[in-house]
Amino acid sequence: MNETLIQQQVEQLKFKIKQKVRHRTLHKYTGEPDVREDRLFFLLLPFLNGEQWTDEHEQAGIAVAIIYSALSAHDQIKESNASSKSQQLTVLAGDYYSGMYYQILAKQSNIALIRSLSNGIIEISEKKASVYDQLHRTFNEWMSTIVSIESLSIEQFYLHYEFEQYIPYMRQALFIQRIVYELELYKDGKSSRFQEALIESAHVLGYASSLGTLLETVYKEGIAHLNKDIGASTLLKIPVKEYLYQMINTSENKNAVVLKER
Repeated sequence: MNETLIQQQVEQLKFKIKQKVRHRTLHKYTGEPDVREDRLFFLLLPFLNGEQWTDEHEQAGIAVAIIYSALSAHDQIKESNASSKSQQLTVLAGDYYSGMYYQILAKQSNIALIRSLSNGIIEISEKKASVYDQLHRTFNEWMSTIVSIESLSIEQFYLHYEFEQYIPYMRQALFIQRIVYELELYKDGKSSRFQEALIESAHVLGYASSLGTLLETVYKEGIAHLNKDIGASTLLKIPVKEYLYQMINTSENKNAVVLKER
């Protein structure tokens, strides 16, 4: 499977997910669900790399992608205007996506995965809520929080189907993508609640460098480390390596994945 076929597989999965959750009224007022291709690539990674893959794997992957759509929809709610029609429908969209993920797995009687993912959703939500709790954490502790938020549900999917050998690549790559997003905001003179939490912690704990410098350092070190791991991997096939190289090394250019604010 070459890089073109890999991209086609990612796009096909994206189409299936959008068709699965499409709702005319919600689409009209809230737009399409947040379905990021980088996450879809990692949900498909075992299949793309030649692992045994069944309809159960695909349906479970779709369910996990929908979980991220649900979490993203809830993240879009603005407290200052939560009573507007579009905001109320955004809440409903998140709830609708959550119900869809559960329905897909329930049809398969995949109770163990439902339990695992449900616990993971609680953990992700708790970590997202901690950003608002004015907790003072070290920079590395906040970075660990980002890793969990970005990758936990896919990690649980891997563990359930015994694809755990792919976890390190997925965790590193999704972490880098998030850091790219934060850096782009920072360079544009914008911010996120996550950056505000970092700054609050820095005032109390006294980080050694500025936020921009810290994020830039983490990004460069992360890219270098992951490129090295990909190159040395005996697990990943060459087309998968090339696709992954392209994904992480073009993150900052104009063709980068557009990430919605968390």
